[in-house]
Amino acid sequence: MDHPVPDRRWIETPFEVTSSGIAYRAFGDGPPLVLMHGGAGNWHHWVKNVDALATCFRVLAIDQPCYGDSAALPWETPVDDYLAVVAHAVDEMAGDASHLHLAGFSFGGFVAAATAVRLAGRTAALSITGGAGFGRTAARDFEIDSARRMSKRLGRSPTPSELAAMYKENLGKLMLWDKSTIGDWAVSMQTRNVARTRFDSRPFSLSDATPGLIGQLTCPVMVVYGEHDAAAIPTIPERFERCRAQRPDVRTELIPDCGHWAMYEAPEHVNALMLDFHGSVN
Repeated sequence: MDHPVPDRRWIETPFEVTSSGIAYRAFGDGPPLVLMHGGAGNWHHWVKNVDALATCFRVLAIDQPCYGDSAALPWETPVDDYLAVVAHAVDEMAGDASHLHLAGFSFGGFVAAATAVRLAGRTAALSITGGAGFGRTAARDFEIDSARRMSKRLGRSPTPSELAAMYKENLGKLMLWDKSTIGDWAVSMQTRNVARTRFDSRPFSLSDATPGLIGQLTCPVMVVYGEHDAAAIPTIPERFERCRAQRPDVRTELIPDCGHWAMYEAPEHVNALMLDFHGSVN
């Protein structure tokens, strides 16, 4: 008899910590599959995916340095130093496994690609969902608000309800296309994660390095976007084209009726893609 899958949004999940202070949650058994979250996030960006993926893998959902329960680094930490900390932690978490799988979302997609290059001898496959690191060819046609800007406008600190309304609006602008998916949990998660962010991920996300990193890899690579990804500037077709220019065999997938945070908005679709892709790699 099948057991119901727990809703991890409402469960306090214990975590372990690497020697460098990187927190991670482990689920299931099998080859290691390391999940990396987006900016101003934590492992909860993958909260609707960990159990499905854990049917075939030992899923390691990390809080990247300076996020969530992980240790902080100096705000001005250079990109290469930050990536070195992540690669060392991933190498440690994977233990004696001969191969490991990497998956990243948004800012975490850039980090996962860079980690795959650094650990190329162990990397079995890389998947990126809503990936960053393609440069910025135009400005967004919307603005993401912040507590600092709101305080300046109001002339005082915003109330908790005002902050919650702001984060709900931000989620609808950037993260989720279907506004009905923006429930209380998502707003609460965003509020907590922003408060615990101790790093500026924009130099990573706004770089144009991801296609070149993909081009350095020989392992299978899959790039996934939601059809209505508001963060995809340049456009999704341009991003796919740049990835194929580096790796003609890269697998590209477009999820219909879905925004940037595809793993949350269309978890069944993303889970099926990832299980098919990573599961096909020995």
